[in-house]
Amino acid sequence: MTTALIIWAIVSAALTVFFLVVRVNKAPIFGLLSKTLASMAFVAMAGVGVYLAGDKLASGAQLIVVGLAFGMVGDILLDLKRAHSEFEDLYTTAGMTAFTADHAFVIAATYLIATPLIPNLWLPSLISAAIAAAAAPLVMFVSIKMMKAKFGKHFAFSAFYATYLIFFTVLSVWFAVLNPTFILLCTAMILFLVSDLVLSTMYFVEGKKEDKFLVVVNHVAYYASQILVAAWVFTLV
Repeated sequence: MTTALIIWAIVSAALTVFFLVVRVNKAPIFGLLSKTLASMAFVAMAGVGVYLAGDKLASGAQLIVVGLAFGMVGDILLDLKRAHSEFEDLYTTAGMTAFTADHAFVIAATYLIATPLIPNLWLPSLISAAIAAAAAPLVMFVSIKMMKAKFGKHFAFSAFYATYLIFFTVLSVWFAVLNPTFILLCTAMILFLVSDLVLSTMYFVEGKKEDKFLVVVNHVAYYASQILVAAWVFTLV
């Protein structure tokens, strides 16, 4: 399994670099195609991990593959708006919905994996929810008042998604502190949160949509996150 993990990690990283080169050069159609390939790689990587683990795989880990598949769909939907700007709002909402589903499946898998490993799951869950409920409004306030973000019709969904993502990130950190099984997931979720904070700036702060530095930071953090989640599957035996 170690050899397969290394090979797929290299393939996924190489396809991510290829996509970034295309994306920075502002080629919408070729960018979409290369992004799809890069996203398919981390889904396939997780699928290979599930297959190789067989009956030894931790209960619920299969759901991670489903979550990553929704992440791939979200990738494609968000990039489609570059090629079809007239449907920008529709693709933004659809992409955010797909990523909500992505996290839902990975959260479900996380709880199933954590059940036999961590006692009293309700406590970290409750505290993580409280932290998210307090932090998300602060993030939205800073985005609007200090960074001049304009969420428009996406405000409600963005506020919900911020709360949702912060909750899962805090929860993964807590689980990693309690059990090393969750260290890869924790690292992945921190990177995902960074990626989405940058993406929010690109989408909702005027003049930042095609900022090359933000494009690179966003996608490096995002793909590193998804590759780590896929790699996590290989350790769940």
